[in-house]
Amino acid sequence: MTILISALTFACSCDKINPIIEYYSSDYVFEGKIISKVYAKDSLTYKVTFDISKHYKNGDFPKTLEFDVTAEGEYIGQWTSCDWRAKKNQNWLVYAYKHNGNLTFSGMCSNSKVTDNRPIGLREQKMLDNGNSFKIENYIFEYESGFNYCENITDINSILEKGKIKEYKTQTTLLNVSIDSNGNLKSVTRQRELIRKKDSIFNLTIEIGDANRKPITEFEKDAIELIGLVKKWEIKKHEQTGINVPYIRHIWVYYDLKTNKWSYEL
Repeated sequence: MTILISALTFACSCDKINPIIEYYSSDYVFEGKIISKVYAKDSLTYKVTFDISKHYKNGDFPKTLEFDVTAEGEYIGQWTSCDWRAKKNQNWLVYAYKHNGNLTFSGMCSNSKVTDNRPIGLREQKMLDNGNSFKIENYIFEYESGFNYCENITDINSILEKGKIKEYKTQTTLLNVSIDSNGNLKSVTRQRELIRKKDSIFNLTIEIGDANRKPITEFEKDAIELIGLVKKWEIKKHEQTGINVPYIRHIWVYYDLKTNKWSYEL
């Protein structure tokens, strides 16, 4: 007799999370060993219990924590490339957070990991040891997850209408706009010349500037002058805490020699 089993398969897609951002957003960050794994009666979920050997994040420090986890693909009949499993007696580094009111963690799309055969790296360990001193408002953000998407408030088209009419040798440039935590423009720099000064512990940007390796072109100069008039932008916030942060947006600026019109793309 042949038994046919139908199962759904889905691809996994997720952005890499900077460990300090996940640390900051987590309720608990700890090292621990799984001392129990028990499947529910329907086998669609299982409960794992961690015996915690080391807490990193300030707060209360429970000796054990329990988590309900979606069961593996062979139990629920749905496989994805995001499938992962927790096993009894494994040692983990866990970034635990609340989702829909319940405490959870994940072995995919997260910095949570089994540490038996892959110990915590030196950079991440340094971050963990200093995580409680982290102040999110002191850093400049770009594409990191956990923040709202921001656009301009000042109308860019009305500003570009006032742009100069010239026979530019180049007609395209990519610029960076640096916005402070109140949504005010701080500076405009060239993307190809952008330099970032990063914090050595958390690997986040604390300062940006123009490297000035290549002379600025006439078009770049005029484009920077125009975009420098875009003074107001939406405020970027960390979604969980609501704290305002500085950030960078990237903007393409174009000039059409046939129509003598300026345009942009965010």
